[in-house]
Amino acid sequence: MMKFLLGLAVSAALAAAASAQTGLKEIQKDWPDFRYLEPKQVRELPALIKADLEKRGCKIPSFTKWDARHNVIQGQFLKPGQRDWAVLCRHQDKSSILIYPGSATADVQMVRSEDHDPYRIIHTATAFVLHKRAIRDNPAEPPPQFDHDGIEDGPIQKAAIVLYYRDGEWIEF
Repeated sequence: MMKFLLGLAVSAALAAAASAQTGLKEIQKDWPDFRYLEPKQVRELPALIKADLEKRGCKIPSFTKWDARHNVIQGQFLKPGQRDWAVLCRHQDKSSILIYPGSATADVQMVRSEDHDPYRIIHTATAFVLHKRAIRDNPAEPPPQFDHDGIEDGPIQKAAIVLYYRDGEWIEF
């Protein structure tokens, strides 16, 4: 019985690895520079955040030839004047955005945990951009006040949602 369970576990692990490899090869047909990075491969991340991501088993989806920051971003996501990090973390079959307030590993917030989609990316949406989009999308209404950054989250080259932290919670629009 023990051999059977061990064999079953090994088979499941091999099937998951094969599935991940197939997914990687599939996305690389359209985007040859796509990779999953280990946290230690992301130079700009502070050492404590790298260690936390490694402890969580995170892989970071990355398009290595893109100039624009994506999936490992800095911004004032929680309040004005505080530099926070946001990382799109893939762990097993889920992807989540991890927010590191003030670059600290205490009180990490996990936002939008979903089934993994290799085409999903995040990037910073500045308060200025959020203000302009609010005017564009609702010209008849006065725009809300944005005093810090948001996080744009969505698939490559498609409509995305914006996450904005207001009054102690993340709102989506």
